[in-house]
Amino acid sequence: MNTWLTSIHIKPEHVDEFLAITAPFAGESLRESGLVSFALLQQANDPARFSMFDVYHDDQAYEEHLKSAHYLVWMNSITSMLAEPSSGSKSTAYLP
Repeated sequence: MNTWLTSIHIKPEHVDEFLAITAPFAGESLRESGLVSFALLQQANDPARFSMFDVYHDDQAYEEHLKSAHYLVWMNSITSMLAEPSSGSKSTAYLP
């Protein structure tokens, strides 16, 4: 299993638009056979900051996700909303 944690900082005036665009993206992502789990978290003390938590079966599933039409459309749609470039890191889950 591959776990990814991505930090996303949105310009405050685009938070509602980001959430509206991300909801259908999340739905499409959850239909991918290689995606095990997905969560979008919004910081309570800074609502323009989000964390995206994804778990994939393997590297191939993650790479396929990055090439999917819904991912490419979503990335193109949110790029102008970013306050700074997003950053992600691959991790290995140990518990549970």
